[in-house]
Amino acid sequence: MDKDELKKHKEEFLGLLRSTGIEDIDYFIAELEKSGFFTAPASMNGHMCYEGGLMIHSLNVYYAAIKLKEVFAPMRPDIFDKISDESIIVAALLHDMCKSNLYFRKRDSRYEMGQAQYGSDYGNLPIGHGEKSVVMLLQMGLGLTDAEICAIRWHMGAWSVNDCDAEEKGNFRKAADLYPLVSLIQLADTAAAGIIERKYTTIN
Repeated sequence: MDKDELKKHKEEFLGLLRSTGIEDIDYFIAELEKSGFFTAPASMNGHMCYEGGLMIHSLNVYYAAIKLKEVFAPMRPDIFDKISDESIIVAALLHDMCKSNLYFRKRDSRYEMGQAQYGSDYGNLPIGHGEKSVVMLLQMGLGLTDAEICAIRWHMGAWSVNDCDAEEKGNFRKAADLYPLVSLIQLADTAAAGIIERKYTTIN
């Protein structure tokens, strides 16, 4: 992934964010720049583990969500009437905000796509994956709807739930029942990481 490609994807990302009409979006974008979001990898040594990988993964989740909407909306228009395009953009593009400063490149690591070597630093806010993204976004001044909060918080679905915690399981089920956006973003994230971004060497 060269710099020109990353610049093109960044312009696409910012164009989508600005299309939401969110008030003071340029202030938020400036905060996003400072956070390191656009240069962060999406994982330590798995999918999209290269500079800019987090941004590309986020775009992949957005486009997967749009494809899912195209397929399922004709079957259940009543559900998709409740999911705004703006909320899909916000939840898909920003669901992994917590990764913006989570990984650091190891000394002498390689730069090639899928070959960089990263370590992790959970910093001064070592809370769960989804909730950390929500907290960070709110701290950066982005207003989120309840549906967007729940979709970002639970974007990993059952992987986010402690089987021993009945309250947590109840919260996850309730969030999915209340807000179809939760299921849409969860499916899109899984499709992006597990299909679109799957390494060719792992295909059996």
